[in-house]
Amino acid sequence: MFCHYHFDTCSRHQHHWLLLVLASLLFVLMTTTPPLGLVGTGGVAAAVAVTTDKLATENDILRFSYELESWLDLTKKPCEDFFGYVCERSLNATAQTQHDKRQQQEQLKFNKFLEATNDEELMDVELKVKHFYDSCQNARTMDHLKSTLMYRLSGGWPAIDDSMAMLRKRRNMTWLQVLSIFHEAGVPYFFKTQIELRSNKRIVEIRPDDSIRFTLRKFEQMSGEIMHAYDVNAGKARLVALEILNFERNSRDIMKIAIAPDEKVNEYSYEDFKGLNFGSVAPLDWDTYFRKVMGKPLKSTDTVIVMELPKMIQYFELLQSTTLTRFLNWLWIDYLMDKTSADCQKLTETYFGPVYKHIVERSAINKVQMAQMYSELGQSYDQLLANTPWIDEITQQNSKLFLGRIMHLTLNGDAKLDAEYESLSITKRNFYRNLEKIQRFLAQRSKQDSDAKPISRTTNQVTRSCQIFMESFLTINNIMQQQQNLSAPLNYVLVAQNFAEMMIGGAHATPGAWRSTDSDRQYATFERCLARQQIPGTINASRTFNLNNLILKLLAQQQAWYTYKQWLQHDEEFIQKLDRLLQAGHLQMSMEKLYFVASTLLDCQLNPSTERRTFLHAFLKQSKEFQQVFKCQPRDPLYMLNKCSLL
Repeated sequence: MFCHYHFDTCSRHQHHWLLLVLASLLFVLMTTTPPLGLVGTGGVAAAVAVTTDKLATENDILRFSYELESWLDLTKKPCEDFFGYVCERSLNATAQTQHDKRQQQEQLKFNKFLEATNDEELMDVELKVKHFYDSCQNARTMDHLKSTLMYRLSGGWPAIDDSMAMLRKRRNMTWLQVLSIFHEAGVPYFFKTQIELRSNKRIVEIRPDDSIRFTLRKFEQMSGEIMHAYDVNAGKARLVALEILNFERNSRDIMKIAIAPDEKVNEYSYEDFKGLNFGSVAPLDWDTYFRKVMGKPLKSTDTVIVMELPKMIQYFELLQSTTLTRFLNWLWIDYLMDKTSADCQKLTETYFGPVYKHIVERSAINKVQMAQMYSELGQSYDQLLANTPWIDEITQQNSKLFLGRIMHLTLNGDAKLDAEYESLSITKRNFYRNLEKIQRFLAQRSKQDSDAKPISRTTNQVTRSCQIFMESFLTINNIMQQQQNLSAPLNYVLVAQNFAEMMIGGAHATPGAWRSTDSDRQYATFERCLARQQIPGTINASRTFNLNNLILKLLAQQQAWYTYKQWLQHDEEFIQKLDRLLQAGHLQMSMEKLYFVASTLLDCQLNPSTERRTFLHAFLKQSKEFQQVFKCQPRDPLYMLNKCSLL
């Protein structure tokens, strides 16, 4: 079924496998009890599977309904102020509360991913994340640190290493050479260097780094903890602590220097930059630095832009007047402050950002069940919308590409992520070596971004649609208070309408760009119908939203509602039982009411502003399904006075 609906990435083998999986799934969903003639262990297993599925669905629905009590404002009446009924309490929650809740949910999902024993089912890049996290937790000894390339090249950490090899290495090094090793590995201390191509000419920007992660007191405390953790001799540790604390104070004083506007940007040719006078600093070997950091030498005609030059001079003079031993002690202690085992999840998120997001988006979903829903929404798109004047051939093509891409992401993971991280070798054994590999990998990838090939407009549109939908999918999952693998009905009420909007064309920056020019007549008819409905005291007579957005949402709702109703009809007896249980609750909910409440609650989370009220009320006013489900009366503000039909 999946491959039948524009799943171009499926092989013939995958096609048959998916059909078998979906046939089995549909059998479970549509069967209430096993046939009377079914005997033996197979029949018992099927009966148990059906019962287990129904029990899980029942628990999910009741738990979600119970959680809704903390969201809804029962002093408001749905047919008078549905926005207030569903949205106002959640919008009044502080941004910090919502952020904390989102962080908590992401951590729960990531923990579930870490605890699962399904390594053979993971993408290569997901397995690398697991290995990196394991090495972060376990492989953190001094020997592991000394085994890294960055440690050996930089001359090591003098406080723990006075070997002859390291002493010889340090004897012939300058502070700029040491910085170049950290910079190459993606750790830009004191200044950041960025290169890009403009009009086929290389532009290099050098900008001072004035970011402070900790207070001075916290820095002093953590430096002591780091030296204790790595068994630095107590007498030496006291001396090192005094030296690096003095260096830290001096560098922070430089950060606070105010720069005059005319000194913020200075532009040079590379030839002139090499001859630039940085105060009392001895001549610097910039050729070696750029060859190390950029991987290529600069030409004399390349442009170098120096930001906040006076601050750069102060930094360089500080480094020039500091012994290399003191400088290396400061560097390694500062570097190790962010590498504690308590920060493993933060480090994973920092260095595997796209993969981490991919994991928390998908770790809690039933992939086959979600893809089944996407397929059914695709079929309803064909049945309801494809032959209407609203959708032209180009929009249909984008919709089908979007559906195929999302289904591929859902079932097979993101192959693009695998490809991007393919060259990165991560094991469970050595955290510092793994960290250095990732830092170098990310630094190298940032250099190659300017060489990226342009992609077609259609592919870009589909990619943007998928990105927006997956971002909203993360919000959808975070609505749930407790970690759970959402069952089919909650997938429909939370995901289906938003998915349908994206599939039709909700990622277009211009409202209505998805709409066919053949729909102009229907558009004008609908607009006139709306104008007749705009009675003062019901909804705002002056429209504050784009009509194309309203039409898009109505078409998406019809597509999602049609699919949801089909699912409800699979097992009417079970749905009637759920309705009775929901009706007995404080909210007096039903499966149909749940659709409008949940989809509107999601809309509030994705569009958190009270200005959305007018738009949502206009949308509900045109939905005959909403009127029927909530039994709105002619005297209610959201009652539909005229039937402004789109199809």
